[in-house]
Amino acid sequence: MPRGRLVFPSLVDIAQLDTAATAADPDAGGPLSSGYDDELREPVIVPPPAAQGSARGEVRRVESMVQCQAQIEDDQFEALEMMATGQSPGSDLTIALHFRDLERRGLVSALTGEPLIRVNDRLSAIYTRRGVLVQSIRNPPGLFCVQAKARSFGLGIGSSRRNLLLCTFEHRSTGADG
Repeated sequence: MPRGRLVFPSLVDIAQLDTAATAADPDAGGPLSSGYDDELREPVIVPPPAAQGSARGEVRRVESMVQCQAQIEDDQFEALEMMATGQSPGSDLTIALHFRDLERRGLVSALTGEPLIRVNDRLSAIYTRRGVLVQSIRNPPGLFCVQAKARSFGLGIGSSRRNLLLCTFEHRSTGADG
């Protein structure tokens, strides 16, 4: 039974958040015992080694990269947003992934049927269908999945298979308002 196809697909790299590895001790016996902040439940910022002086720490986020075919629907890209601490370029992008491609790549759980592209995964890069880099996505601010929604149930007569997974990616502000 045909399930449709993507229109003018590109390839995208998606950095999937590994929550178990991120939760592990981020500084090997240092003052931190978990990779997540106890109150905010966000990945912690690991302080730099003392030898670096006043350098900023790095966000402890463990990811694994997957590549998928996607149809890209850009809503806005690096729209200027002014904040008290400077500018923060705002972006949001929606990509359509075909379930047939996700299933072929092992990105649908065989046990639950859930897609394994999830909220908090990060869009890393966009390529042509032949694998030529179109654009890397800077991080920070990054583009993070805020919604992964299955669409197009039952396209064919007598079929109830899903067709598309629509993922909305949005930037995370780099400045503080106020």
